[in-house]
Amino acid sequence: MKTTLFTAVGSASAPCAIAQIRALGHRVIGCDLYPQAWNAASNEVDAFFQAEPASSADAYLSQMTQAVRRERVDYLIPLTDVEVDLLCARKEHFAALGCTVCTPDEPVVRLCRNKLHMARALEQSGVCRTIPTRSPYGHVPQDGDFPIMLKPVGGRSSQGQVVARNREQYLAALAGRDDYIAQPYIDGNVFTVDVARDSYGQVQALCRQELLRTSNGLGSTVRMLPGHPLEAVCAAIAAQAGIVGVVNMEFIGREEEFYFLEVNPRFSGGVGFSIAAGVDFAALEVACFGGERIGPRPEVRPMTLTRRIQPMITRVEG
Repeated sequence: MKTTLFTAVGSASAPCAIAQIRALGHRVIGCDLYPQAWNAASNEVDAFFQAEPASSADAYLSQMTQAVRRERVDYLIPLTDVEVDLLCARKEHFAALGCTVCTPDEPVVRLCRNKLHMARALEQSGVCRTIPTRSPYGHVPQDGDFPIMLKPVGGRSSQGQVVARNREQYLAALAGRDDYIAQPYIDGNVFTVDVARDSYGQVQALCRQELLRTSNGLGSTVRMLPGHPLEAVCAAIAAQAGIVGVVNMEFIGREEEFYFLEVNPRFSGGVGFSIAAGVDFAALEVACFGGERIGPRPEVRPMTLTRRIQPMITRVEG
Protein backbone atom coordinates (compact mmCIF):
# COMPACT_ATOMS: atom_id res chain seq x y z
CA MET A 1 0.00 0.00 0.00
CA LYS A 2 1.30 3.44 -0.94
CA THR A 3 1.29 6.26 1.60
CA THR A 4 0.69 9.89 0.67
CA LEU A 5 1.28 12.87 2.96
CA PHE A 6 -0.68 16.07 2.34
CA THR A 7 0.46 19.26 4.00
CA ALA A 8 -1.88 22.11 4.96
CA VAL A 9 -5.02 19.99 4.95
CA GLY A 10 -7.01 22.98 6.13
CA SER A 11 -6.63 24.50 2.65
CA ALA A 12 -9.49 24.57 0.16
CA SER A 13 -8.02 21.95 -2.16
CA ALA A 14 -7.53 19.32 0.55
CA PRO A 15 -10.92 17.57 1.02
CA CYS A 16 -11.39 16.44 -2.58
CA ALA A 17 -7.71 15.61 -3.06
CA ILE A 18 -7.66 13.46 0.08
CA ALA A 19 -10.80 11.60 -0.96
CA GLN A 20 -9.45 10.86 -4.43
CA ILE A 21 -6.07 9.61 -3.21
CA ARG A 22 -7.78 7.37 -0.66
CA ALA A 23 -9.92 6.02 -3.49
CA LEU A 24 -6.68 4.91 -5.17
CA GLY A 25 -6.04 2.71 -2.14
CA HIS A 26 -3.39 4.92 -0.57
CA ARG A 27 -2.97 5.41 3.15
CA VAL A 28 -3.26 9.18 3.64
CA ILE A 29 -1.42 11.22 6.24
CA GLY A 30 -2.31 14.86 6.85
CA CYS A 31 -0.78 17.76 8.70
CA ASP A 32 -1.73 21.35 9.25
CA LEU A 33 -0.57 24.41 11.11
CA TYR A 34 -3.74 24.28 13.23
CA PRO A 35 -5.06 21.57 15.58
CA GLN A 36 -6.97 18.60 14.21
CA ALA A 37 -10.29 19.79 15.61
CA TRP A 38 -10.11 23.04 13.69
CA ASN A 39 -10.97 21.74 10.22
CA ALA A 40 -12.89 18.85 8.70
CA ALA A 41 -10.19 17.46 6.41
CA SER A 42 -7.83 16.89 9.34
CA ASN A 43 -10.35 14.35 10.57
CA GLU A 44 -10.63 12.56 7.23
CA VAL A 45 -7.06 11.22 7.02
CA ASP A 46 -5.64 7.99 8.42
CA ALA A 47 -3.18 9.84 10.64
CA PHE A 48 -2.69 13.51 11.48
CA PHE A 49 -0.03 15.68 13.09
CA GLN A 50 0.14 19.40 13.77
CA ALA A 51 2.87 20.99 11.68
CA GLU A 52 5.45 23.62 12.37
CA PRO A 53 4.97 26.76 10.25
CA ALA A 54 6.83 26.48 6.94
CA SER A 55 8.21 29.97 7.59
CA SER A 56 10.37 28.28 10.27
CA ALA A 57 12.19 26.37 7.56
CA ASP A 58 14.60 24.27 9.61
CA ALA A 59 12.00 23.13 12.13
CA TYR A 60 9.47 22.43 9.39
CA LEU A 61 11.88 20.38 7.28
CA SER A 62 13.03 18.41 10.31
CA GLN A 63 9.43 17.57 11.18
CA MET A 64 8.60 16.57 7.59
CA THR A 65 11.69 14.37 7.46
CA GLN A 66 10.68 12.63 10.67
CA ALA A 67 7.13 12.13 9.39
CA VAL A 68 8.32 10.68 6.08
CA ARG A 69 10.55 8.21 7.90
CA ARG A 70 7.99 7.32 10.56
CA GLU A 71 5.05 6.85 8.18
CA ARG A 72 7.10 5.50 5.24
CA VAL A 73 5.66 8.14 2.94
CA ASP A 74 5.83 7.53 -0.81
CA TYR A 75 4.39 10.85 -2.02
CA LEU A 76 4.56 14.25 -0.31
CA ILE A 77 2.05 16.75 -1.75
CA PRO A 78 2.30 20.34 -0.45
CA LEU A 79 -0.88 22.36 -0.83
CA THR A 80 0.26 25.92 -0.05
CA ASP A 81 2.64 28.25 -1.83
CA VAL A 82 5.14 28.67 0.98
CA GLU A 83 5.46 24.89 1.35
CA VAL A 84 5.89 24.38 -2.40
CA ASP A 85 8.64 27.01 -2.43
CA LEU A 86 10.45 25.30 0.42
CA LEU A 87 10.01 21.65 -0.55
CA CYS A 88 10.76 21.98 -4.28
CA ALA A 89 14.38 22.65 -3.33
CA ARG A 90 14.58 19.52 -1.13
CA LYS A 91 13.55 16.87 -3.65
CA GLU A 92 16.86 15.00 -3.51
CA HIS A 93 16.78 14.95 0.29
CA PHE A 94 13.36 13.29 0.36
CA ALA A 95 14.14 11.03 -2.60
CA ALA A 96 16.94 9.54 -0.51
CA LEU A 97 14.23 8.59 2.01
CA GLY A 98 12.15 6.91 -0.71
CA CYS A 99 9.69 9.81 -0.94
CA THR A 100 8.73 11.80 -4.03
CA VAL A 101 7.99 15.49 -3.47
CA CYS A 102 5.14 16.30 -5.85
CA THR A 103 6.07 19.76 -7.10
CA PRO A 104 7.65 20.97 -10.30
CA ASP A 105 11.43 21.16 -10.12
CA GLU A 106 12.94 24.14 -8.32
CA PRO A 107 13.93 26.19 -11.43
CA VAL A 108 10.39 25.79 -12.78
CA VAL A 109 8.83 26.90 -9.49
CA ARG A 110 11.16 29.93 -9.35
CA LEU A 111 10.18 30.91 -12.89
CA CYS A 112 6.47 30.57 -12.11
CA ARG A 113 6.89 32.69 -8.98
CA ASN A 114 8.65 35.55 -10.75
CA LYS A 115 5.85 37.36 -12.55
CA LEU A 116 8.25 39.64 -14.43
CA HIS A 117 10.44 36.83 -15.78
CA MET A 118 7.46 34.64 -16.65
CA ALA A 119 5.67 37.45 -18.49
CA ARG A 120 8.78 38.26 -20.51
CA ALA A 121 9.43 34.60 -21.35
CA LEU A 122 5.88 34.12 -22.59
CA GLU A 123 5.91 37.39 -24.49
CA GLN A 124 9.07 36.35 -26.32
CA SER A 125 7.68 32.90 -27.15
CA GLY A 126 4.32 34.21 -28.35
CA VAL A 127 2.42 31.20 -26.94
CA CYS A 128 -0.21 33.44 -25.31
CA ARG A 129 -1.32 37.03 -24.97
CA THR A 130 0.46 38.74 -22.08
CA ILE A 131 -0.11 42.00 -20.25
CA PRO A 132 2.77 44.47 -20.73
CA THR A 133 4.81 44.11 -17.54
CA ARG A 134 7.63 46.29 -16.20
CA SER A 135 9.30 47.52 -13.05
CA PRO A 136 7.58 50.69 -11.78
CA TYR A 137 10.57 52.09 -9.92
CA GLY A 138 12.09 55.23 -11.35
CA HIS A 139 9.13 55.67 -13.68
CA VAL A 140 6.24 58.09 -13.21
CA PRO A 141 3.31 57.27 -15.53
CA GLN A 142 1.24 59.79 -17.41
CA ASP A 143 -2.35 60.50 -16.45
CA GLY A 144 -3.61 58.49 -19.41
CA ASP A 145 -1.80 55.36 -18.19
CA PHE A 146 -4.10 54.82 -15.21
CA PRO A 147 -5.48 52.62 -13.76
CA ILE A 148 -2.34 50.55 -13.14
CA MET A 149 -2.15 47.18 -11.40
CA LEU A 150 0.77 46.84 -8.98
CA LYS A 151 1.71 43.29 -7.89
CA PRO A 152 4.55 41.79 -5.86
CA VAL A 153 6.95 40.22 -8.36
CA GLY A 154 6.90 36.97 -6.38
CA GLY A 155 3.37 37.38 -5.09
CA ARG A 156 0.96 34.58 -4.31
CA SER A 157 -2.76 34.69 -5.15
CA SER A 158 -4.02 38.27 -4.80
CA GLN A 159 -1.87 39.16 -1.82
CA GLY A 160 -0.40 42.66 -1.88
CA GLN A 161 -2.05 43.75 -5.12
CA VAL A 162 -3.01 47.41 -5.53
CA VAL A 163 -4.98 49.08 -8.31
CA ALA A 164 -3.63 52.64 -8.54
CA ARG A 165 -6.14 54.92 -10.22
CA ASN A 166 -4.05 58.09 -10.09
CA ARG A 167 -0.48 59.26 -9.54
CA GLU A 168 -0.93 59.82 -5.82
CA GLN A 169 -2.13 56.24 -5.22
CA TYR A 170 0.67 54.92 -7.42
CA LEU A 171 3.44 56.74 -5.54
CA ALA A 172 1.92 55.90 -2.15
CA ALA A 173 1.89 52.19 -2.98
CA LEU A 174 5.50 52.23 -4.19
CA ALA A 175 6.63 54.04 -1.05
CA GLY A 176 5.62 51.05 1.05
CA ARG A 177 7.64 48.32 -0.70
CA ASP A 178 10.34 47.66 -3.29
CA ASP A 179 9.16 44.48 -5.03
CA TYR A 180 6.29 45.56 -7.27
CA ILE A 181 5.75 45.05 -10.97
CA ALA A 182 3.36 47.27 -12.92
CA GLN A 183 0.79 46.31 -15.54
CA PRO A 184 -2.09 48.14 -17.22
CA TYR A 185 -5.24 47.24 -15.26
CA ILE A 186 -7.61 45.09 -17.31
CA ASP A 187 -11.17 44.66 -16.11
CA GLY A 188 -12.64 41.34 -17.19
CA ASN A 189 -13.65 37.82 -16.22
CA VAL A 190 -11.24 35.45 -14.48
CA PHE A 191 -10.57 32.07 -16.08
CA THR A 192 -8.69 29.30 -14.27
CA VAL A 193 -7.26 26.21 -15.93
CA ASP A 194 -6.19 23.13 -13.98
CA VAL A 195 -3.33 21.52 -15.89
CA ALA A 196 -1.56 18.15 -15.51
CA ARG A 197 1.55 17.41 -17.58
CA ASP A 198 3.52 14.18 -17.35
CA SER A 199 7.23 13.67 -18.01
CA TYR A 200 6.42 12.46 -21.55
CA GLY A 201 4.79 15.78 -22.46
CA GLN A 202 1.18 14.60 -22.38
CA VAL A 203 -1.29 17.10 -20.94
CA GLN A 204 -4.79 17.10 -19.49
CA ALA A 205 -6.35 20.52 -18.91
CA LEU A 206 -9.78 21.77 -17.90
CA CYS A 207 -10.88 25.40 -18.04
CA ARG A 208 -13.44 27.16 -15.88
CA GLN A 209 -14.75 30.69 -15.60
CA GLU A 210 -14.92 32.04 -12.05
CA LEU A 211 -18.41 33.48 -11.72
CA LEU A 212 -18.13 34.29 -8.01
CA ARG A 213 -14.93 34.40 -5.98
CA THR A 214 -13.80 35.58 -2.58
CA SER A 215 -11.62 38.65 -1.99
CA ASN A 216 -8.51 36.46 -1.83
CA GLY A 217 -9.27 34.83 -5.18
CA LEU A 218 -10.98 31.56 -4.22
CA GLY A 219 -13.73 30.63 -6.66
CA SER A 220 -17.09 29.85 -5.07
CA THR A 221 -19.25 29.45 -8.19
CA VAL A 222 -17.76 28.46 -11.52
CA ARG A 223 -18.74 27.42 -15.04
CA MET A 224 -16.76 24.55 -16.55
CA LEU A 225 -15.74 25.18 -20.16
CA PRO A 226 -14.28 21.93 -21.55
CA GLY A 227 -12.61 22.40 -24.91
CA HIS A 228 -11.99 26.11 -24.34
CA PRO A 229 -9.03 27.47 -26.39
CA LEU A 230 -7.17 28.28 -23.17
CA GLU A 231 -6.64 24.56 -22.58
CA ALA A 232 -4.36 24.34 -25.62
CA VAL A 233 -2.65 27.59 -24.59
CA CYS A 234 -1.92 26.14 -21.16
CA ALA A 235 -0.48 22.98 -22.69
CA ALA A 236 1.95 25.16 -24.64
CA ILE A 237 2.87 27.19 -21.54
CA ALA A 238 3.46 24.02 -19.52
CA ALA A 239 5.71 22.63 -22.24
CA GLN A 240 7.73 25.83 -22.51
CA ALA A 241 8.20 26.10 -18.74
CA GLY A 242 9.04 22.40 -18.35
CA ILE A 243 6.23 21.75 -15.89
CA VAL A 244 5.63 18.22 -14.64
CA GLY A 245 2.71 17.60 -12.31
CA VAL A 246 -0.52 19.46 -11.59
CA VAL A 247 -0.58 23.27 -11.62
CA ASN A 248 -3.18 25.93 -12.27
CA MET A 249 -3.02 28.91 -14.59
CA GLU A 250 -5.08 32.08 -14.47
CA PHE A 251 -6.15 34.47 -17.21
CA ILE A 252 -8.26 37.59 -17.46
CA GLY A 253 -10.77 37.56 -20.30
CA ARG A 254 -12.22 40.60 -22.01
CA GLU A 255 -14.52 40.04 -24.99
CA GLU A 256 -12.66 37.39 -27.04
CA GLU A 257 -9.17 38.19 -25.73
CA PHE A 258 -7.52 36.28 -22.89
CA TYR A 259 -4.49 37.66 -21.06
CA PHE A 260 -2.11 35.53 -19.02
CA LEU A 261 -2.00 36.34 -15.29
CA GLU A 262 0.05 33.66 -13.54
CA VAL A 263 0.98 30.02 -13.01
CA ASN A 264 0.53 28.60 -9.51
CA PRO A 265 2.76 25.48 -9.21
CA ARG A 266 0.31 23.59 -6.98
CA PHE A 267 -3.32 22.47 -6.85
CA SER A 268 -5.75 25.35 -7.25
CA GLY A 269 -8.09 26.07 -4.39
CA GLY A 270 -10.86 25.14 -6.80
CA VAL A 271 -9.39 21.85 -8.02
CA GLY A 272 -12.39 20.16 -6.43
CA PHE A 273 -14.56 21.69 -9.15
CA SER A 274 -12.51 19.92 -11.82
CA ILE A 275 -12.60 16.67 -9.87
CA ALA A 276 -16.38 16.92 -9.47
CA ALA A 277 -16.70 17.60 -13.20
CA GLY A 278 -14.88 14.36 -13.99
CA VAL A 279 -11.12 15.00 -14.21
CA ASP A 280 -9.26 13.48 -11.25
CA PHE A 281 -6.33 15.86 -10.90
CA ALA A 282 -5.34 14.34 -7.57
CA ALA A 283 -4.82 10.95 -9.21
CA LEU A 284 -3.09 12.68 -12.13
CA GLU A 285 -0.61 14.25 -9.71
CA VAL A 286 0.42 10.84 -8.42
CA ALA A 287 0.52 9.43 -11.95
CA CYS A 288 2.74 12.24 -13.22
CA PHE A 289 5.25 11.81 -10.40
CA GLY A 290 5.01 8.04 -10.58
CA GLY A 291 6.38 8.13 -14.13
CA GLU A 292 3.10 7.15 -15.82
CA ARG A 293 1.61 8.41 -19.07
CA ILE A 294 -1.63 10.20 -18.26
CA GLY A 295 -3.37 9.77 -21.61
CA PRO A 296 -6.15 12.00 -22.99
CA ARG A 297 -8.58 13.88 -20.79
CA PRO A 298 -11.94 12.20 -20.20
CA GLU A 299 -14.99 13.80 -21.74
CA VAL A 300 -16.49 16.59 -19.61
CA ARG A 301 -19.82 18.31 -20.17
CA PRO A 302 -20.23 22.08 -19.67
CA MET A 303 -21.71 22.68 -16.23
CA THR A 304 -22.02 25.16 -13.37
CA LEU A 305 -20.78 24.20 -9.91
CA THR A 306 -20.86 25.93 -6.54
CA ARG A 307 -19.46 25.30 -3.07
CA ARG A 308 -21.56 24.08 -0.17
CA ILE A 309 -20.39 24.75 3.37
CA GLN A 310 -21.76 22.33 5.94
CA PRO A 311 -21.02 22.23 9.70
CA MET A 312 -19.19 19.18 11.05
CA ILE A 313 -18.49 18.20 14.66
CA THR A 314 -14.79 17.49 15.07
CA ARG A 315 -14.58 17.15 18.84
CA VAL A 316 -17.02 17.04 21.76
CA GLU A 317 -15.66 18.60 24.95
CA GLY A 318 -16.87 18.05 28.49
